[in-house]
Amino acid sequence: MRIAHRYWLLASLLLALGANALSALAPAGAFAQDVFDDAAPLEGLPTVISVKMGAGWGIGRARQLYGYNGTSEVYWSTGEGVKLNLALDIPIMPIEVVNTDSFDVGLAKTPIVALELEAGTGYHLSTGGTTNDPLPNGSFQSTKRSTGFVPITLGLNARSSFGAGMPSVYVGAGGGVYLVALYQEEVTNSLSPDNAYKRMVTPPLPFGLYGAIGLEFPLAYSPDDGNSFFDLYTELRLTEMSSYVYSYQVVDKNGGTTTVSPKLDPDQLYL
Repeated sequence: MRIAHRYWLLASLLLALGANALSALAPAGAFAQDVFDDAAPLEGLPTVISVKMGAGWGIGRARQLYGYNGTSEVYWSTGEGVKLNLALDIPIMPIEVVNTDSFDVGLAKTPIVALELEAGTGYHLSTGGTTNDPLPNGSFQSTKRSTGFVPITLGLNARSSFGAGMPSVYVGAGGGVYLVALYQEEVTNSLSPDNAYKRMVTPPLPFGLYGAIGLEFPLAYSPDDGNSFFDLYTELRLTEMSSYVYSYQVVDKNGGTTTVSPKLDPDQLYL
């Protein structure tokens, strides 16, 4: 059984740190969004590291029919559901553009972080695969599916800034592993609810690839520091991750366990 985990993630909140708080870690001679005039400092405070926190909703694209809920077919993907993301962005190739046309304010330098390294994690929860299937004896079999993954990813972002204190746009790509924090199916029968049981799934460690595009808005830009301490961002992300299920543990109401293959499970009606 192959479980596809593909989703579009729209994250709408970012906290980016690194200008004032981490300026002591900046290498000597580095500049970030500096404006050179008689009143401006000779050196700004560059971003050393950014902490990104985001939340959004994933839209899964499923290929497997799991059953029915009334007359509706249920195609479920573990990519459907709440996404909580946390990432660290480290500039590794800063580039500055000198604006010689700023005669009114003097020579201006605008940074463009051409490349940055992003290490990410988070928690991705999906509970949208519930089915209620009619059985030949007139009863209904209800299956509630829940998954939780902790991604550990590493990627690169290419970023371009529109100017000092202005928004920036970035595209990124990367990949990593998805630790399985929760993967279970609760099965009950309408005629014998006391015989409910769980399928506890432990698939091999899934690997995933992602691509992202985002827009970041500085909300606390300081001309003196040449940087912003707090930013807001929105991101659209496409992830492709597949989890292969070869067997699982069936846990009955008394705590007894049995290893079952999906192909041999009589209660798997549509696999």
